Amino acid sequence: MRASIVILLALALALIAGAGCALAQSAFARTAGNAGAAFAAAAVTLRFAHEGKLTAAYARASFVNYRAELDGLDARLPTQDGAPDARTLRRLLDLARPALRVVDAPCLDTRCAWQAQVAAMRRASAALLKAGGS
Repeated sequence: MRASIVILLALALALIAGAGCALAQSAFARTAGNAGAAFAAAAVTLRFAHEGKLTAAYARASFVNYRAELDGLDARLPTQDGAPDARTLRRLLDLARPALRVVDAPCLDTRCAWQAQVAAMRRASAALLKAGGS
């Protein structure tokens, strides 16, 4: 019983600390982190579809959601509070644009360079997660 209380208190403190960090994040950090996570999920979805772990129909439906999450990212990112300098933004957007094109038109058949699409989304994901502090 005592161990359960200690575990619950530890979890409660972790949640409070995590909520405080989320509130302290800038709008840019949240936007970049969310975009990085969406690109990472999209890359895994595309890879799993080609490895037969997901159906093409499921992957197509998933990309509808990724498009909704990432729509307008290139216009939104530079305007967020806490955005980095222009050079850093340009580098992030240079990585994000090819990944956004993949999200708009993922290759779900076998006659394409889907590995290159996965790589583009992974690069964008890593850069955005790093920029967002994740």
